[in-house]
Amino acid sequence: MTKLAAFGTWMFRAILFGVTLLFLAIAGASMRSAAQGAAPWAAEKILPAEPGRKACFARIYDAKHLRDHPKQKVSSLIFFLRVSGYDPSGAYDFQKPAHIMYQFALEVKRRNDKRTLRTSGDCLGSEIAQCVVDCDRGSVDIEKLSSGDGLAVHLSENGIEMGGDCEGGKGVWIKPGADDKVFDVEPAPLEVCRLLEKTELNPWP
Repeated sequence: MTKLAAFGTWMFRAILFGVTLLFLAIAGASMRSAAQGAAPWAAEKILPAEPGRKACFARIYDAKHLRDHPKQKVSSLIFFLRVSGYDPSGAYDFQKPAHIMYQFALEVKRRNDKRTLRTSGDCLGSEIAQCVVDCDRGSVDIEKLSSGDGLAVHLSENGIEMGGDCEGGKGVWIKPGADDKVFDVEPAPLEVCRLLEKTELNPWP
């Protein structure tokens, strides 16, 4: 092998190694290693990082609340959170997972609107649990309420798109407003979230 060919081979391997490291860094942003000592996620304060865990939260705003908050458009909200486990290939593995992922689904109804709006995505972050929809379609932040077992759902500055897709299909954006910024929801039976999970998230084996 000539020196030039050897140098070319070395450069190829160096580039390939760099691409591999970049891929692993990107994957690490959305999947957490299940190994002991991995940095905790903020979502663990809401639901333990154990594959198979699920939690459901909901609230229906009564007529009095909506009268007292005339600028609030959201009339009901359901938030579902679950923990999935994966093997190195990306297949579900709940026994000895190599990675775990927090997944969410959100359902919203608005006053004077008969439609049921839904979306879903992944929850990331070590300081704040940010639940994002793929393809830059918005997010919400979630945190436990200071008292009780409820959850505060914060709309991001740009809101979140309900429906739509990554291929350009247009959904409905829920934007923060005077009375549509933070929604306190309470624990609900998993049955309340069953249809939302089935509609928005891939079924577990």
